[in-house]
Amino acid sequence: MYMLWVWLAVIVVALIIELIDAGTLVSAWFSVGAVIPFFMSFWRTNNPVYISAQVVVFGVVTTLCLVFLRKLALKYLYKGKQERTNLDNVVGKKLKVLSVNEDKTRAIVKINGIEYTATTESEETPFELNSEVEVVRFEGNKVIVKKVEK
Repeated sequence: MYMLWVWLAVIVVALIIELIDAGTLVSAWFSVGAVIPFFMSFWRTNNPVYISAQVVVFGVVTTLCLVFLRKLALKYLYKGKQERTNLDNVVGKKLKVLSVNEDKTRAIVKINGIEYTATTESEETPFELNSEVEVVRFEGNKVIVKKVEK
């Protein structure tokens, strides 16, 4: 009958760890894996072979859940949430134009010590050397900017 308490403890501890480390969906599967052995522990509690069977079932169910269900659960739980990058923190920041190409449609700006090619949303707006621009967004390795009116 003591295995009943062991499996109950595994379920509770794994859920607490998942709540503390929310978003990873790793510990939760240990709780799911412990549910079947928990119900198995109601029968033949003193037989060492049966306890070994409970441990094997726990391992198999947990592994299957981690391999097959974790990716599926993450897909549906975090659907539509976009990963933020360090460059997302730069949106809205004002920068100085360092150089301009011949037809003034592209410019070079420096962000955190790295030079990027900048373009405007409307190709008609020409860049001027040493003018100030504001970051709108990133498209690949290019910065989309707009002119800052003084």
